[in-house]
Amino acid sequence: MEIKEFYHDAIDGTKLFFREWIPNGDIKGVLCIIHGLGDHSNWYSGLVNYINKNKFAVIAFDLRGHGKSEGKRGHTPSYEIFMDDIDILLNFAKKHFGKVPTFFYGHSFGGNLTLNYVLRRKPDINGVIISSPWLSLYSDPPKSKLYFTFLLNKIWPSFLVDNIVNEAALSHNPDILQAYSNDPLTHSCISARLFTTAYRAGLWAIDNASNFNVPLLLIHGDSDKITSSEKSKLFAEKVPNNLCTIKIYEGLYHSLHNELCNKKIFSNIGEWISKTVSSNIGAANSISHELHS
Repeated sequence: MEIKEFYHDAIDGTKLFFREWIPNGDIKGVLCIIHGLGDHSNWYSGLVNYINKNKFAVIAFDLRGHGKSEGKRGHTPSYEIFMDDIDILLNFAKKHFGKVPTFFYGHSFGGNLTLNYVLRRKPDINGVIISSPWLSLYSDPPKSKLYFTFLLNKIWPSFLVDNIVNEAALSHNPDILQAYSNDPLTHSCISARLFTTAYRAGLWAIDNASNFNVPLLLIHGDSDKITSSEKSKLFAEKVPNNLCTIKIYEGLYHSLHNELCNKKIFSNIGEWISKTVSSNIGAANSISHELHS
């Protein structure tokens, strides 16, 4: 496996940090990872190693205001600029890996972004894996705090509030929790602008789930105390044409890719990707046959 790290300018000049993991030999596809709030692209090594062994390249970037990317920690000038940043990720994958099957993996806030990206931008991709998406929080802040944050979004959008995520709710793996706590590139803050726009985007995604148009694997732990597994079920119910496969894992926490039993989860993801690629090839061959008959 070859690992490359580099920076790429966003449309507003912000330098975004990218990581690329390239397997040895022929590449069968590419997975684009969009990480969660407060973490960064290097927190997905277990998933990356599994995907690489199956001859898929992986590319990810640190969201603006996260990891090694530029930008005020936990802040964004707008939600829509995240969509532009993801455009850069996808365009890079298409340019460097060609016409191989292309999938997205979005976790937590990254799941919020990925679902909204598919609904708003209609990208040419083969499928999406969404883990523990922030469609709705497990428990909303008090209404007074919520409305105050919405007000701050209008008058002081970069004001930072504490994310107040209980790190113990991320995973059952004590080594992961210790490493996360010691990682200087993680953070626990979120601006009024980022919270307000992400909160509203999650609800908007649920309302518009009937317009989702690519195969989707949605995974969530039923013991997640950070984001709502019930809202994941609701989203899945609204996706049309049997495009969505949902798996709810009993007793698991928020960061499924870093749980003690993550190998089982990776296997489920790999099986779904293989099935989706086979279905896409079958559909393409059927269309080709019809065009030439």
